[in-house]
Amino acid sequence: MHPAYLCYNSCHSCQSQNLQEVRVERILITFIETQRAVLAEGVRLLETYFTNQSVLLDDLRALSGSLTYSSETGPDESVKDRPEAALKIAASLRAALETLDEETAQGVLRILARAEQAVAADIRARIAPKLNGIYVIVDPEATRGRPVSEVARQSLEGGATVVQLRDKLNDKGDILKSARELKAMCDEYDALFVMNDHADLARASDAHVLHLGQSDLPVTDARDILAPHQLIGNSNNGLPEALVSAQQPVDYLAVGAIYATTTMGKSGRSALGPEEIARVKDAVVQPIVAIGGINKSNIADVVKAGADSVCVVSAITFADDPAAATQDLVQLYEDASS
Repeated sequence: MHPAYLCYNSCHSCQSQNLQEVRVERILITFIETQRAVLAEGVRLLETYFTNQSVLLDDLRALSGSLTYSSETGPDESVKDRPEAALKIAASLRAALETLDEETAQGVLRILARAEQAVAADIRARIAPKLNGIYVIVDPEATRGRPVSEVARQSLEGGATVVQLRDKLNDKGDILKSARELKAMCDEYDALFVMNDHADLARASDAHVLHLGQSDLPVTDARDILAPHQLIGNSNNGLPEALVSAQQPVDYLAVGAIYATTTMGKSGRSALGPEEIARVKDAVVQPIVAIGGINKSNIADVVKAGADSVCVVSAITFADDPAAATQDLVQLYEDASS
């Protein structure tokens, strides 16, 4: 083959390769500029959300400058006072970070982490007041053979404000199916859905709350698994445990057994009495959920001792008519609260 022919093909190949590299570079530059615009717009929206938090607002404005963004546009009402929208914006910003250099990306991540924590705290603070009234635990071992969904719906119809799913029998796939059903049901009644024990199932079902026992996954590890807006509560056998739990990122403290009970394997626990509710209430800032042996005969004493919410199992889930049983307890709770 003639050497000149080889040279021609070689040069033509180089030219094509160079043109292709230029095209790719232009595409990447355009993509990066687009992503920076996404970041800038997201930061602008977060600035609107944090207008009353000066430190975060200052950091976000500094971040705006690093993105060569001009904040001439006014506040965006689509995110103001809407923490759920602010969290989605923060998530979209995280997705755009790969286009930035590592140093800038790390700075953005630090600010985003603080922003997400602040927004999530706002969401949890809005949810926490629903932790009042009658809190029902539905467990396939404590429904007299009836589906947990049936007992849950009847308790919600009777006025329960919180429903927890506790299931030690079934596989996680089956539990998740029940959890999603109960979450949708609780949303329908403007009630809270609590997943017991399993942080992964709480996350997958978008439960409002995860409830943990003292020997379950540590609260800090569970927080890493959950979405930022999901609440955590845990069980405490009296004031000493409650004082330790109160220093962790928990949104409420369950205290019991207040009265002797054999439900759900708690026959070995000594009854604390309603006086323990008062002691814990005076010592911590979190809402208090009283649990253990509570029924129509003693609920008034528990409420008057300071319980924000009263957790009931057998008095509702073993009743012939769970809706009527719940309604009776709701009325007694309201009478004792007034």
